[in-house]
Amino acid sequence: MKSQIGIATVDGISVSEHLARSAAFLVLGVEDGAIVSHSIRTRGTGPCGNHMSFLELLDGCQTVICGGISQSMFDLLHAHGIEPVVAAGPFAIDDAVHRFLAGTLPTSDERLCLCH
Repeated sequence: MKSQIGIATVDGISVSEHLARSAAFLVLGVEDGAIVSHSIRTRGTGPCGNHMSFLELLDGCQTVICGGISQSMFDLLHAHGIEPVVAAGPFAIDDAVHRFLAGTLPTSDERLCLCH
């Protein structure tokens, strides 16, 4: 079964420390535990906090990996069928994805907003 994972990023190399500050999402198609496709969806340089644009960017994703998220954004994504996964600590995208697919990505239940 194919699924899509979004990874929040600012620089295209590492997982963004806060989803709302990410400039883009690397969207990976995953089938049977293997990455079968990838694309980049850019957000532009708009202000932090435009939550609806994130739903558009993550359309089709079942999961999004980030380094931090506010409770309101967590709830919004969850309500739209997207499971937010907060990585505990800084990670390169490749490392985070491989750990996530292996079920070994350390995660956090902490919710915070870095925008204020």
